[in-house]
Amino acid sequence: MKSTGLVKKIWGVIYPMLIYLGIQILLINVIQTVCTAYWYLNGISSMEEIRSLMVQVLSGKELILTMMSAAITIPILIIFMKRDIEHKKAADTFKKYELSNKWLYLFILPFGFFNMEWANMFVSVLQMFMPKFMIDSYSGAQNAIYGSSLAVQFLAAGFVAPVVEELIFRGLIYKRLKDIVNIKWAAILSAVLFGVFHGNWVQAPYAVIIGLVAVFVYEKYKSIAAPILLHMTANIASIGISYLAQKINETQNINTQQFSDWYILKAISTSMLTFLVLAVITGIIINKIVKPKEVGDENIDSSDSML
Repeated sequence: MKSTGLVKKIWGVIYPMLIYLGIQILLINVIQTVCTAYWYLNGISSMEEIRSLMVQVLSGKELILTMMSAAITIPILIIFMKRDIEHKKAADTFKKYELSNKWLYLFILPFGFFNMEWANMFVSVLQMFMPKFMIDSYSGAQNAIYGSSLAVQFLAAGFVAPVVEELIFRGLIYKRLKDIVNIKWAAILSAVLFGVFHGNWVQAPYAVIIGLVAVFVYEKYKSIAAPILLHMTANIASIGISYLAQKINETQNINTQQFSDWYILKAISTSMLTFLVLAVITGIIINKIVKPKEVGDENIDSSDSML
């Protein structure tokens, strides 16, 4: 019976990711089926021609499809989170906290930005030593993100993706892992799963770092809104900086090959350490001033818990 309960808990950690991936696959299959039926009814019966048309329809639409899948998945995840709360209430293990002052959430903005910067620079350093197959594993994701319009990037990667990913990895997976292992291992394992979920060697270490930082603010603010805001800040800032860097490079035609690898490594490492120190300082401030109080009302409705 004990082993059965453990298997059930492990399955509870895994299936939120599978639901999101399953909805993505199902959505693509539905679009392919509808398009194929439409073309067939309009006299296109050649499978080669249909495949060619399908590539044209789906090409460059990866972020839009991800956004549509997320919109379908988010309500399902919220239902699961509320169900988890009800189970904890039934087991008398649910804890309700007062919501932190809304102005304290502003500290998440620089905290998210500083962590995004040093984590990205850390990955840039790693890329200098990564074998080609690791770097190439990122090409698909890179084309999907930056191959879309700037508006789609901001909307999908900046706003929608952080919501669905935080509901999955902090709202469900991390909280469920705490029922299996201690809080430190729950934080590490949920962050590692978040990294693996991105599916490539370049994004994985960045996602692990952001995952750990997201757990920190989740535990400090006791609200899923905190890691969502942090994730949004990191993604929006990253997209904005990438866009500006591309424009600067296009207008000024900067040739990085004139700099030695050692010079580039030194410059990136210096900047990385600077932002890391700023992130640590901001984290210390958050740790000092954000002190949510537990509410001892067992009759609180789960919709008021900020999940």
